[in-house]
Amino acid sequence: MQSILAFFMQGAAIGLTAAASPGPLLTYLISRTLSGGWRQGAMVALAPLISDPPIVLVIVLLLDQLSANFLRVISVIGGFYVLYLAWGLLRQWRLGSQIDVEVESNPTGNLRKAVLMNFLSPGPYTFWILVNGPLLLSALKQSIWDGIGFLLGFYGVFIWSMVGIALVFDQARRLGPRVVRILILVSILILIVFGGLLIWRGITGVS
Repeated sequence: MQSILAFFMQGAAIGLTAAASPGPLLTYLISRTLSGGWRQGAMVALAPLISDPPIVLVIVLLLDQLSANFLRVISVIGGFYVLYLAWGLLRQWRLGSQIDVEVESNPTGNLRKAVLMNFLSPGPYTFWILVNGPLLLSALKQSIWDGIGFLLGFYGVFIWSMVGIALVFDQARRLGPRVVRILILVSILILIVFGGLLIWRGITGVS
């Protein structure tokens, strides 16, 4: 029981750090929260629960066999997809008030896009190869329950922390439409930067 609790706490600590780390998923969550409210951001926060299982399974089984070229290809593909999402958000931003109508009329669209973005981003792969993968394997060597405890701690804190971030930025919507539009534009520009960096990293191989 003590080992399960220890791995749970270890996963929870990493989950809190991961939720606060800048990246395309967090930026997309913020932009969607600002444009459609915290529920839209919460939908984006659920994306790792769908995209991560196959990633985790592959990495746990092939941790020592994945090549750097694999991550470079994922990085380039993910970079272009992030730029595609940024372009879509920018087009909606230019439509002004119509952005809210589109977001509200397609509540699961954000989740699908976030899942695909997360799956095509090298971030989850490198994170699980370098950090969570070895820790999960260590927990599973103790027992299956230790591994489950680690995963529950990580994803429990990670998802709820992301939802908490959505709630915080939902309050920013009270600042007025002009401020919100500026914040949305900033988040779109950050997504463009992330997309460009992912492509550059994939082409050059720089980590």
